[in-house]
Amino acid sequence: MKKILLSFAVAVVLAVSSFTSGNGLAAPKEEKVLYKAEMKSEKELRKDALSGKKDYDFRNLKVQLTDENGNLVKDLSKSTHYTVQKLKETKVGEQILSDYVVYALADYDARDQDSNPGINFTQTVWMWTSILKENNIDVWGKATRYEAKWELNDGNGLTIKGGEFNASAFGRSKSTGKTIMSTDATPYYPPSWGKTYVKLPTWDYIRIDDQYGAFGARVATAYTARSSSSTLYSTVIVGSGSLPFEPWVPKQP
Repeated sequence: MKKILLSFAVAVVLAVSSFTSGNGLAAPKEEKVLYKAEMKSEKELRKDALSGKKDYDFRNLKVQLTDENGNLVKDLSKSTHYTVQKLKETKVGEQILSDYVVYALADYDARDQDSNPGINFTQTVWMWTSILKENNIDVWGKATRYEAKWELNDGNGLTIKGGEFNASAFGRSKSTGKTIMSTDATPYYPPSWGKTYVKLPTWDYIRIDDQYGAFGARVATAYTARSSSSTLYSTVIVGSGSLPFEPWVPKQP
């Protein structure tokens, strides 16, 4: 009886060994941490953004400030500032996985002939990203977290009609090969000053080295400042393509 039980146990061990090493589950790829850093505080990120400090190995990044007609704000350097910090880099098999945080802020400065210029409000976008490199090329990417915040600097003559926080992704999915076209827009009437709004996208990695793939976020603010009314858009996009952001018109809930 003991011999039978022993033979059965050996047979089970051999079967499991054969399954895991041969026709069953493949051995996990070895991971090697190449770089790791603590994320800087918001104060430090803001300082880096204002001074133009960035980790330049993060490619295919576009930061834009546009008006309600889609026109770029002419003097972008005085209105928009951003920084990129690398948080971690890991080698997984033959691929390199890099994690970054992007911090972008835009100031609105109302100027009238009869008043002194002053910064009325600041809108800020954070984006945490994960990028898969192949042969040192950014091939696949996704956002793992977005944050947005509105800050009041000078409330004199300023009225905020509403704000919108929109996250979007468009491109070919890494896991299925199918096209992802998703958007997640949330309006606020109005947003709360100083509050951090969060989005946690669950979209798959998408191809970003072709002419179509992209992901990112947009913050819009509809305002009246003294004698002018408009909508200001701050957009952060990763990838070679564009995103299907529609013009936003605030509507009272």
